[in-house]
Amino acid sequence: MARIGDFASAAAPIGPDTPGAEVFDRFQSEPDTLILAVVDGDGRPVGLIERNVFILKMAAEFGRALYAKRPAAAFMDASPRILDADADAETLFQSVDDASLGGLLNGFVVTSGGLYVGVGAGVHVLQAGSAIHRRRADAMSALARDLARAEAEARASSRAKSEFLAVMSHEIRTPLNGVLGVAALMERELTQEDMRPYARTILDSGQSLLRLLTDALDMSRAEAGLMTFETAPVQLSAVAADLRALWSPRAQEKNLDLRVTCDTDGHDWVAADEMRLKQLFNNLIGNALKFTRAGEVSVHIASAEVDGAIAITATVDDSGPGVPSDAAGTIFDPFNTGHAGREGAGAGLGLAICRQIVELMQGGIGVDRSPQGGARFRFTLSLPGATREMRAAALEMAEPTAHATLHVLVVDDNATNRFVAAKVLELFGCSSEAVEDGREAVARVQTGRFDLVLMDIKMPVMDGVQATRLIRATPGPAADIPILALTANADPRDEAEYLAAGMNGVAQKPIQPDALLNAIRLVMGAADQRTPVDKAA
Repeated sequence: MARIGDFASAAAPIGPDTPGAEVFDRFQSEPDTLILAVVDGDGRPVGLIERNVFILKMAAEFGRALYAKRPAAAFMDASPRILDADADAETLFQSVDDASLGGLLNGFVVTSGGLYVGVGAGVHVLQAGSAIHRRRADAMSALARDLARAEAEARASSRAKSEFLAVMSHEIRTPLNGVLGVAALMERELTQEDMRPYARTILDSGQSLLRLLTDALDMSRAEAGLMTFETAPVQLSAVAADLRALWSPRAQEKNLDLRVTCDTDGHDWVAADEMRLKQLFNNLIGNALKFTRAGEVSVHIASAEVDGAIAITATVDDSGPGVPSDAAGTIFDPFNTGHAGREGAGAGLGLAICRQIVELMQGGIGVDRSPQGGARFRFTLSLPGATREMRAAALEMAEPTAHATLHVLVVDDNATNRFVAAKVLELFGCSSEAVEDGREAVARVQTGRFDLVLMDIKMPVMDGVQATRLIRATPGPAADIPILALTANADPRDEAEYLAAGMNGVAQKPIQPDALLNAIRLVMGAADQRTPVDKAA
């Protein structure tokens, strides 16, 4: 008889109080460990942590700041599947349904007499299934070899993906912030018109790299079930206006007509994630402009009330080459770089992410032929309407207050980021000082006079969240200083954490002057400051 215990891994367990940093170190130092069990002082299991899900959390922007110091009990699966080591593996597999098998693939804890003896992961389930099938029939030996090969590939893929995401998330964005920040400053200050195309090329290429990085992380989060949606009031006509302003210059560069129309029939406000909604449109419009050499790109947004909800229908039509009917079924697949009839399609992630977003919002997306002869991408969503109170609050927040010269404390451990931030603040007529970590920031705001703090999050010695909490607990006027978080990718979960710590707002990296200026205005307006920031020239 094949026992469940025969296929378990005897990885050393951890306690509920083990910090996230130690958990991360365990996974890094033990590349073959896919599951860690969490046990109490008596050796009884109370939870488990799955390698890939945890590494993705840590790889998210400022994931280390959020989870490194938290105890395992805060992020473990507190209801793990627990199996007896002496149970017959074949009987177990014959009795489980698809849902239960899916739970086993996500990891389980093995016990004997109620005490921990090991853990199992998807690869261990595959090992057990392989052994059972080999024993039941020699004819299944070929399948067993395939399963063994799949086990090795799955383990290698899991390790490679986790390590790649961690390195990419933590390392690429810092130099990219410097590249894009300095290029934006150069473009603003250049007096030689013939040099502007060079600065613009740097900006365009850097933005393309940033989109690729964001797409890769979004796809990984979506596949792991970690993509989040932040519901807030969204005005569809304002979204249409933003899209028109964003993409018109690109259309003009290619001598294309871009039309963005919005027909809301009195149903202009919905409750949705505006960032994800714009991400949908941006991917589809950017795709249409890329493949259209002549003619036009037409975007239409329509909404109507259906069964108490707001039904949205959006189309993006172009006059490009279109998508062959035999390729339409695969065009939304990840990493489709030309097999769907559109060669030169980049990394093939944009449309796949569109499908992920739409499906997670319980909608549908498809492709057809447009009236212009090119491609028509169409998606539908059913969203709740925004209440009158939600609309009023959104309109109030959307009114940035103009402010004059400020003295700003820049807190960032990266010298390039400090340089870029200081130069951008100079454009606004602001003065600034800089420190390298949160501990220095806490000390500096108590001895200096600052109107605003630009606070990086991930820093050595003391991170931005902890520094903010200490500043807010400081006696005296320093406790009320407005603090604006600087982050490379403002995930809604991260933003909620920063605001809960006492920060007043969030600005994205790589730093873009106009976006930073608007974020400063919003923060200073909310704080009701009296001295303002001059407009950037």
